[in-house]
Amino acid sequence: MLDRVTRDLQEEALLENPDDDGTVPLEARQRDLLRVVLLGTYREVDGTRRNTFKRGADSYPLVESPCWVIDGTNLQNLMGLLTQQLDPEKQLQLGTFVADSAATAVADGDRLFQRHAALLGSTGSGKSWSVALILERAKALSFPNLIVFDMHGEYSPLTEGQEPIAQGFRIAGPGDSDSDSRSLYLPWWLLNQEEMQALLLDRSESNAPNQAARLTHHVRELKLAQLEEAGRTEVAGRFTVDSPVPFSLIDLIARLEDDDTEMVPGARSEKAGPFNGRLTRFVARLKARTEDRRYGFMFGPPDEAVGYDWLHGLAKDLLGTKQGIKIIDFSEVPSDVLPIVVGVLARLLYEVHFWTAKDKRTPITFVCDEAHLYLPASVADIAEVRALDSFERIAKEGRKYGISLLVVSQRPSDVSRTVLSQCNNFIALRLTNDQDQAVVKRLMPDSMEGIAAALPLLDVGEALVLGDALVLPTRIRLDTPSIKPSSATKNFWTEWNESEVQDEDLVAAVEAMRMQSRP
Repeated sequence: MLDRVTRDLQEEALLENPDDDGTVPLEARQRDLLRVVLLGTYREVDGTRRNTFKRGADSYPLVESPCWVIDGTNLQNLMGLLTQQLDPEKQLQLGTFVADSAATAVADGDRLFQRHAALLGSTGSGKSWSVALILERAKALSFPNLIVFDMHGEYSPLTEGQEPIAQGFRIAGPGDSDSDSRSLYLPWWLLNQEEMQALLLDRSESNAPNQAARLTHHVRELKLAQLEEAGRTEVAGRFTVDSPVPFSLIDLIARLEDDDTEMVPGARSEKAGPFNGRLTRFVARLKARTEDRRYGFMFGPPDEAVGYDWLHGLAKDLLGTKQGIKIIDFSEVPSDVLPIVVGVLARLLYEVHFWTAKDKRTPITFVCDEAHLYLPASVADIAEVRALDSFERIAKEGRKYGISLLVVSQRPSDVSRTVLSQCNNFIALRLTNDQDQAVVKRLMPDSMEGIAAALPLLDVGEALVLGDALVLPTRIRLDTPSIKPSSATKNFWTEWNESEVQDEDLVAAVEAMRMQSRP
């Protein structure tokens, strides 16, 4: 791959034309130099095989050997050769090569997903269309299994129409009814102790250790009582405080209030109990959460969400292949709890998949849209730490259990280094920020740094694709998806000239804001 072209002047001795006194004259002559990166080796005959291509150079051309640019039919033949090396069922068609639009760019679908991938690009570069294209290609398979964490609801068009690409879910908002099959609830009892403490405790309080201790104690006792009442003695003998077992939130608050007001016998009269007055703020914070309708998806789910078998249905909906591709809309989740909510769901799905028998697992990919919102490079509070821990664990260990990540972000410099370092495939669209470009360059081999110079110059829909999924690092033009996400850039100047804002639309928006629910 051509990396650099330079021209300079070099003095050369004219040995054939010495002066009369024997002096050899010097002459400045133009010298043209090419710097190239050797990517692989093509052989017409390789043992018993013919026309093979492998990564890496195991033979090298001599200096000053002639070289040729591969274009036209030769380029198509080479790219066709690379495609032929992939089994038909592994081929994932992404688009065409910028160097020759007649040559199809095909990736190895297995390698793209099994070793984690990152889709990176500035706003308006075509990330959403790229995700929609990948989902569209996956839809053609018999049993695709992908879950998209949609932060802005932009992939909802893919869940609509006569033949939707995906099944749509949304984290329930204040205006959702219990009967809505698309509404997704994450009841409080799904939280493990670290997540519950991150959500409810104020670590700066001097009484935080007491609050954490009583919370853990009561949650375990309530779960045990619930299991014994339901006659599930086998589970009761083996569960832990982090096991997702339903329990009563009302009973938890009542027990904490009893601790906070408890009086115990003293030498002469009653005295304050060991936790008297130490849980007041914690109880108030817990009550405020349960009464806030924005958190209804967690603290106000329908009655059946507190049933023992409810989690079975959630696992079938999100991990089963009957629905195929699933898109979960997080757009109405309060921003202050968004990281922990996404982290809880990812951890829960990972653990269900982890405990599935080895021969019963079907691989699954989490598509992490706007990953910088909940996979930050630097964490600000304990809630973000808990969410990041869940995804970093998946990034490090998920491949062994058939779970992979497709990390999508417009700010790779703000995404966890640990998560990105585990990605072996990159689809890099236009990146204009120098810090974001630097992240991509660091992830490339040293010999490929020259390719990264094209990052700020890519057109919309163009991408640099490199990694295990493609034999050659390539600049391609991605195909346009048949169903486009609702992320198209507004035509400001044109719409200012054509569209007038209607007063009734603003009134409806204000009422929606008051109800925290879109019509």
